[in-house]
Amino acid sequence: MMFANLLVGFGLAFYLRQLAEENRAIMALDSQQEVSEIDAHRELSCATANADPTATVRARAIASIDAIPPEYIGMLQGESIVANSLVEASAEVLRLEVGRYRDALIEIDNQLRGMAESPDSGLMEVLTVELEDLNREWLNKQAEAANTLDSNGDSLGEYSDIGSLLGTVLMEQAAQIETTISNIEHLDLSTEPADGRRRLMQEISRLIDLAHDLRDKMQETLLTILRAERRLAEVDRKMQFDGLTKLHNRNGLEVVFYEWWRADIRRERIVSVALLDIDNLRKINERLGAEAGDRLLAEFGRLLGELIRKDRGFDIVCRATGQQFIIFFGDTGPRNATSSVERIRQTLESTIFNLDGEEVAMMVSIGVAEVGADDTTTKVIKRLEKATRVAKKNGRNCTVIDEGNGPTPITAPEYKVVGRTVKVEER
Repeated sequence: MMFANLLVGFGLAFYLRQLAEENRAIMALDSQQEVSEIDAHRELSCATANADPTATVRARAIASIDAIPPEYIGMLQGESIVANSLVEASAEVLRLEVGRYRDALIEIDNQLRGMAESPDSGLMEVLTVELEDLNREWLNKQAEAANTLDSNGDSLGEYSDIGSLLGTVLMEQAAQIETTISNIEHLDLSTEPADGRRRLMQEISRLIDLAHDLRDKMQETLLTILRAERRLAEVDRKMQFDGLTKLHNRNGLEVVFYEWWRADIRRERIVSVALLDIDNLRKINERLGAEAGDRLLAEFGRLLGELIRKDRGFDIVCRATGQQFIIFFGDTGPRNATSSVERIRQTLESTIFNLDGEEVAMMVSIGVAEVGADDTTTKVIKRLEKATRVAKKNGRNCTVIDEGNGPTPITAPEYKVVGRTVKVEER
C-alpha cells in the first residue's frame, strides 16, 4: 500500500507538470520529426555541403549518455544494442521490458484458459496474486524510467521534448494499470469461479493491449531519434525485420522509404502505400488468447507475403504495428495499388484460418494513398490511418483511397479469387 501511494503521488506530481507542456511538446516533436526528414532529403541533393549537418544533433544527444543507468547499459549490451542518449536507452529498455512483461501476462492467461472445463478457485487466487505482483513490478520499472528521465531533464538536449512525452506515456499507462489492478482485487473468485475466470481474462486482455500500445510508442520514439540523427542508413539489417511474421517491421519500412528517396533525389518516381488493419484481431485475442493470436498473425503475414507481386521487387509488405500491415508499392499509382490491395482483401475474405480445428476469419479494412513529392513518412502514415478509420466507419472489410482530396470509399470490381483453408502452424 505504501508503494502504491508513493507511485500515485509521484504520478500526480509528474503528470501535472507534464500536462502544461504536453501540447508544446507534441508540436515540437512533430515539427522536429518532419523537418528532420525533409532536411535529410535536401541533404542528399546538396553536393556542395561542406559541414556535417548531424554533428550538432549528435553532440547534444550524446551529452546525456553519462546519465544512462549501468543496468540499462548491461541490458542493452546483452542484446547488442548501442544507445547514443538517455532517451534512446530508455526507449530501447522499455521496448525490451514490455515484451517480457507481455510474455508473463500470456503465461498466466494460458493457465486460466487451461481450466475452462472446471475453474479452480484456489488456483485462480494464486494466479491473481502472481498477476498483481507482476503488475506492481512492471509499475515499479515504469516509475524508475520516468524518474530517471525527469531527474536528467536538463541534460537531454535536443530530445528533452521527446523525453517529456515518453514520461507522459508512462504515467498514462500507470494510471490504467492501477485501475486494472483495482478491478482484479475486487473480483469474487470463490462464489462464481466461472464468471471470475472470464472477468480475470478480460482484465489480462486489457493489460496485453496496453503492452502493445507501449511497445508501438517506444518504436516510434526510436524512429524519431534515428531520423533526427540521420542514422537510418546505419540500422542493422536484423533490426529491420519482425521476429513473428519475418516481414519488414516499422524500422524496415522507414529504411525502405529512405533508400527509395536516396535513389530518387528529385522525387520523380511515383509511390503508393496501403495500410491493412485486421478488423477483428482484438476479439480473436479475447476469445482464443494472445498466444493463438500470435500464431494467426504469423500465418497472416506469410499469406500477405505470398499475395504481393514478385515480378518487380518493388512491392514490399511491412508489419507496422501489432495488427496493422503496410504495403509499399514502388512505381505504382494509387489506382493500381488500390486494385492490388482490393484483390488481396477479397482473397483474405474468402480464406479460413484453421487453428487447431477452430475456424477463424481474418478480414481487413484498407486505406490507400499516393506519396507526394513533399511527403514524409509521418505525413503518409497519418493519411493512411485516416483513410482506414473511414473504412472502419463504413462497415469494415472495405477499401478507401486518398488521392489528395481526402479519403474516398471505392466501388471495387469482384475479382475471381479462390477460397482456401490455411492451416495455422505451431510456433
